Amino acid sequence: MSSVRLLLSFMLLALVTSVTAQHGFRINGRFKIEAGDLRDARVVVIKDGQEERSLTDGLSRFDLMLDYGHKYVLEFRKEGYVTKKILFNTDCPPAAQANGFAPFEFAVSLFKQYDDVNIVVFNQPVGIIRYEAALDDFDYDTDYTKSIQSQLDEALARTEEKEKEEEQRQKEAAKEAARAQKQAEKEQERLEKERQEAEARAAEEARRAAEEARAAEEKRKQEEAQARADQEQRRPDPAPVVKEEPKPRPKPVPPPPPAVRNELMAKATAGSDTRRSFQPRVGEEESRMEEAQTRDPEPEQPVLPEAIVADVVRTEDLAVEPNKVVTTIVLESVMERHEYKRIAHRWGGTFYFKDGAAITQEIYEREALADRLVQAGGR
Repeated sequence: MSSVRLLLSFMLLALVTSVTAQHGFRINGRFKIEAGDLRDARVVVIKDGQEERSLTDGLSRFDLMLDYGHKYVLEFRKEGYVTKKILFNTDCPPAAQANGFAPFEFAVSLFKQYDDVNIVVFNQPVGIIRYEAALDDFDYDTDYTKSIQSQLDEALARTEEKEKEEEQRQKEAAKEAARAQKQAEKEQERLEKERQEAEARAAEEARRAAEEARAAEEKRKQEEAQARADQEQRRPDPAPVVKEEPKPRPKPVPPPPPAVRNELMAKATAGSDTRRSFQPRVGEEESRMEEAQTRDPEPEQPVLPEAIVADVVRTEDLAVEPNKVVTTIVLESVMERHEYKRIAHRWGGTFYFKDGAAITQEIYEREALADRLVQAGGR
């Protein structure tokens, strides 16, 4: 029974040793980008000088199984950043392989690449991991690390200085961008203000134009109303209806007076001849002439004083309006006053008035311009 158990234990140990040997050397890595992310970054696995594979996903924490007895170079790359390399030498005694090793953990970070920073040191691995017999485990090669440490420190110091300069430039650029943004906002506010002012001016001009249009329309209506009034005023007054006086009836013609028979006429006598004869009859006939009567002398007509000619004061006024020219002449004396107007419209019509009533040009010139015509005739 105990022999069976011993056999099973030996088989199990052999199986574990076989599995461990098959799995190889496990490494756990962490990848980081200074002031950036892992997008477009990759880890290239080079085995014995030949590229074996390339990792692009899950790089922040990744693990690899490396075969024993080979040299692996892991290159950590990203555009614009310094490429770093780590060398893994998996040579180790078979007994150590049988015992197995704990996973080896490491971390790599990349920083930006600057043109004036010497990065020749990064052309070689920044670290070498190999089997250390004294430790019976894998560890960094301290001699190699010491040999390049000064170069690494110098490159890292120069890189940190550049990073600070870059950070300062970025801050200044951010300030400049903020100033530019503020200036752009002010410019935008100015443009917006100008736009609003322009819109306000346009609105004011439109309002004024509308008011001017309304005023022009109102003026046009007033002129049309004035023209109609002038047209009505120019119409001649209807001729007065003259009542025809009844004609007097003709007086009746009196009948002619009766014929007077002449007594002196001879009377016809029987037995006489046919000739008429009469005897003269002596007597005086009453005179038919009326006796002249004395008449009183006619009274003398009174001598009237000469007519008083009143002085006439003549005033003339000329009024020029937008659509017409009005000439007003006033003839005023002690006894009477008359006002004459001549209205000449710009559209061509000319009209004459006396005391508000329409008259003809002839009457206007004869009465209102009488003194001018006399003076013209005298000259």
